[in-house]
Amino acid sequence: MSQTVKSEKAKILIVEDEAPLRDLLVKELSRSGYLVQSAADGSEGLTRYMEESFNVVLLDVKMPDIGGVEVLKSMQEHSNVPEVIMFTGHGDIETAVQCIKLGAYDYLTKPVKLDELEMVIGKAFEKNRLRRENINLKLEMNKLDNHQIVGKSPKILEVLETVQHWGQTDEHVLVYGESGTGKELIARAVHDASSRVNRPFVTVNCGRLDAHTAESELFGHMQGAFTSANKARAGLFELADSGTLFMDEVSEMPLNVQVKMLRVLETGSFRRLGGTRDITVDVRFVFASNKKLQESVDRGEFREDLYHRINLLPINLPALRERREDILPLTLHFLSQGDRPFSQDWELSDEVMAALYAYDWPGNVRELKNTIRRACILAKEPVITPDLLPFSAPRLPVFVNRQETESALQTPLWVVEKEHIGKVLARVNGNKSKAAKILEIDRKTLYTKIERYELDS
Repeated sequence: MSQTVKSEKAKILIVEDEAPLRDLLVKELSRSGYLVQSAADGSEGLTRYMEESFNVVLLDVKMPDIGGVEVLKSMQEHSNVPEVIMFTGHGDIETAVQCIKLGAYDYLTKPVKLDELEMVIGKAFEKNRLRRENINLKLEMNKLDNHQIVGKSPKILEVLETVQHWGQTDEHVLVYGESGTGKELIARAVHDASSRVNRPFVTVNCGRLDAHTAESELFGHMQGAFTSANKARAGLFELADSGTLFMDEVSEMPLNVQVKMLRVLETGSFRRLGGTRDITVDVRFVFASNKKLQESVDRGEFREDLYHRINLLPINLPALRERREDILPLTLHFLSQGDRPFSQDWELSDEVMAALYAYDWPGNVRELKNTIRRACILAKEPVITPDLLPFSAPRLPVFVNRQETESALQTPLWVVEKEHIGKVLARVNGNKSKAAKILEIDRKTLYTKIERYELDS
């Protein structure tokens, strides 16, 4: 697979029965940088359409075997992802209206001027790009409600430094970490630090795939590939083309799929389930596992050749108990996300802070977040007290400096917030749009806080 990110190129399918025009279009559009395939009639066009994903289809209306209108209907029944541009030598308003109603992007009359055609293709491709982005956003919806990595401990800062360094390469990354440590946030940070930042970021949990669904989800399938395959469908590899695919719990991937996964990594190509043609993609992979893959290899549960292929750039994400300095910042962050009227004015009792520091957090950051959310829901006033925690509050533990902790507990929440906002603004050189994005508040709220805390002075 290519190790450099290319600017995304439109994949075009030309379905035209007139050989001279078909050859001319292939030659000129290829010269303009498009990835072009062609078909000599409607039947061949449908076959190619169903075997591979295209961004734009150029479809002739008048063809000897199957007319363009019927081909358009069949294409829309299989998939509505590509944009279809119809063209014909016979201007017919009624046919044009029919094609538009059936979902065609545009309707052009021959002879087609190349500059006009390329302008229409460019607009169709942009619409197709936005359509695919919307599909990816729907896949991500409700999966990530917080993209911010909060922490100041040496261990998490070291991880973030590694993320920035390796994000700028195009090699695949393997993230190790216990469940709940934030592996998906790290994967997104790798994506955001790369030149693919404006490309798709697609996620899949391999632990939720079984031997029967894994291939269809990852590689896609053709119509009729199995009993319930009523429509051809692009897989996650195609949706992530030019971007990043995050594969969580990769240790749970079925062995038969691991073989095909290795081929994708080596060649950048695969076949849909039931397909006969190779599809080429440009995808950067970020893998994650809460198990040591070498142990899975030793047990025969994970292929050794695949393990060595994906273990080039490992990132070890520490458990929360290994970076206790981050418990307070994380707690304050989760408190500020509350939807209660007093979500910005919470207080923490001494006993609560002692309990948070002393607890080992087997569920890591995810457990801390849920603990704080639960406490906020149960609280009758903006104070987190020991009775709101699902575990007991001991005395201040030995590893916490009592004087420093008591000093921190006497600090009002607004002071901590002011300091945090100031640090974020300094980090982004005063760019308020970037700061608002990192803080996950709208710019109007940020401006209000900057004015309140006099951070511009």
